[in-house]
Amino acid sequence: SKIYSFIDKVDYFNAKGSVYPISNDGQGADGTLQQDWPMPYMTVGSELTTTGGNYNQAGNVTAKLSGEYVEMRDFCNSQNVAEVTQTDGINWGGNAARASSNADCEVPGFGDDSNTHASRTGFYELNKMKEIARSRLPKNNWLKGQLVAKMNRENSCNAYWNGSTVNFYREGSGCGNTGEIAAVFDHEWGHGMDANDVNGGIAFPSGEGIADLYSALRLNDSCIGRGFYNDGRKCATGGECKICTGVRDIDQAEKKNGGPWTHTMSNNKCGSSVHCIGVVYSEAVWDLYKRKLQQGQFNYDENTALEIVTRLTYIAAGNINTWFTGPPTFSGCGSQSGYRAYLEADDDDGDLTNGTPHMSAIFEAFNDHEIACPTYQIPVFDSGCPNNPQTQPEITATPANMGVQLSWTTVSNSVEYEVLRSEGVMQCSQGKVLLGKTTGNTFEDSGLQNGREYYYIVVPKGVNDACYGPSSDCAAVVPSAQPYFTVDCSDSSVIDFDVNRVPASVSRQCVVTPYDGWTGSISVECNPTSTLMGIQCEGESVFIKAGQSTATCTITISIVSGAEMSEGSVTMVARGRSIERTSSFDVTITKGGGPQQAIFEGGSPICKKHGSSCDSVSLLDGRGLNLGPEPNQPNIRGNDCIDGSSGTYHEDESLDKIFVRSLDDKDMTEGSLIEVTATVWAWNYGDTDSADFYYTSDALNPEWLYIGT
Repeated sequence: SKIYSFIDKVDYFNAKGSVYPISNDGQGADGTLQQDWPMPYMTVGSELTTTGGNYNQAGNVTAKLSGEYVEMRDFCNSQNVAEVTQTDGINWGGNAARASSNADCEVPGFGDDSNTHASRTGFYELNKMKEIARSRLPKNNWLKGQLVAKMNRENSCNAYWNGSTVNFYREGSGCGNTGEIAAVFDHEWGHGMDANDVNGGIAFPSGEGIADLYSALRLNDSCIGRGFYNDGRKCATGGECKICTGVRDIDQAEKKNGGPWTHTMSNNKCGSSVHCIGVVYSEAVWDLYKRKLQQGQFNYDENTALEIVTRLTYIAAGNINTWFTGPPTFSGCGSQSGYRAYLEADDDDGDLTNGTPHMSAIFEAFNDHEIACPTYQIPVFDSGCPNNPQTQPEITATPANMGVQLSWTTVSNSVEYEVLRSEGVMQCSQGKVLLGKTTGNTFEDSGLQNGREYYYIVVPKGVNDACYGPSSDCAAVVPSAQPYFTVDCSDSSVIDFDVNRVPASVSRQCVVTPYDGWTGSISVECNPTSTLMGIQCEGESVFIKAGQSTATCTITISIVSGAEMSEGSVTMVARGRSIERTSSFDVTITKGGGPQQAIFEGGSPICKKHGSSCDSVSLLDGRGLNLGPEPNQPNIRGNDCIDGSSGTYHEDESLDKIFVRSLDDKDMTEGSLIEVTATVWAWNYGDTDSADFYYTSDALNPEWLYIGT
């Protein structure tokens, strides 16, 4: 009955299928059907796949083009959801091209008649669009729910959001299948996002511009819906397009008029067309990204500029009621205007009168389109990012099984780093998932598809979230099953030293876990942050033998002469072959002495510093479970003294506090004479009650010794 070793023997499988990355127009890799793309967040048996389509239920399982975030219903099969049952992996397949006369409803011969190009492509793209959005707006409940997409509706040349679902048409009348074009998916999803953001409802005077922006920033393409027209036509809404075969282009340089689509031009040429009116502000934001931030005084690289504008758009759009209003020239002065919302999203301190980090660029972009506000109302100057990071980090991406380990060089003046990921034929030149922010120099990504190339950038940030340094170069990496190891030194408690008690040492146990047959020597070192004054640490190396499930190494942290009150962390670095792993824990140096108040830690109140007294304050105030205000019930060490659930607080026996002090009022030391005072409530007059006192010398494994009554 004894366990001698434990090995992870879970088998992992993958769900995949063919997808049109950007368009079905046959132009380049992004317009051609791509095989074996992961099906993210999809229902497989009783599981949901990961972002890379992974699941672990072996044998015959049934998969659906439906999941936590997206469900595809296809009119090629009476609005049914595609299903397929396969063994040890799901492959939805897909023909190499739209080859038949009924190409809209082509299926690969399995997965029933709902397994169309449109259903597979839409399932992938809508999930990726929502994944990006959730990383930007993690508290938005609409993004956490399921969006229904209805594919291959029997009409052509359109798509729409109806208030709850997104809907896409078949090929015909000189138009492509709108359910096989990524920008159309993202645009219609964008209407749903607009309707379900902070303000709710579709923005005035047009909600088309923000839907275009969500699409354009996701795909890094100003041509909205490339391949929408498949009969040689070019778009003409908001200006006649040079090459775009979509519904419109929001880059002024890609239109024959060669200048900004202004509020005045909109008034003269758009009439009541919301698609045309929306180009005024969508083009302004695209100009901010492509020109104002990548040229002139800012001169950001493309990845950094795209990240800045993506952040601003997701924050600002939810607070916009009317993008612009009133007569042209300066129509962005409203309290919930697009111009003001972008400034507020860029602001570092809640005060627009003292500038924002990118204020001049935002003003120029909106002013070029006559939707800014006069400088005498909102003065324009850039401020808020002193000592901003100036150099790009150098990033290293190491493949792991269904994951990637990232590390990068430290950038001066960086407060934290953003880590972002993309995938597919557009590599880093597209919108990215914001994986997280960290103050360290490492990051691990998981749930990825083995054999698929993923792309990463790291962006250094300054003193606030609007302060950007230059992005790292794009790092490409292909996850694969290979031997590796992890290390974990995590512990909920903070190592706390007393500056008055030097020298002293504490040990922390770190667990090294090998995977996929990793063996060999692992060197260990540890590094305190520069903020810790007077801390040293040492680590011991370990050796992993064949078949070994875990190994433990000890980190010894010491406080030495010259220590000062400070706080920071210690990072353990484990290296083996080409793999490097880190794990960190917090350390503080404080000063004890005098009266102390308890905090809750490890199951009960504790005074972490020595002193002349220790007061439980209000942490014990109660009677039993849910009887009285006592926080952190039951406040016990070990499994002794379990709370009851009967009686009435402050009528029956209750405890308010415990107070321990030295009788000479000096700091308690071994041998001091101690007084323990308990403030209690007795039943009735108290003549039938007594109070028993106990102590233990080991708080972690208490053996309670009776003192007296």
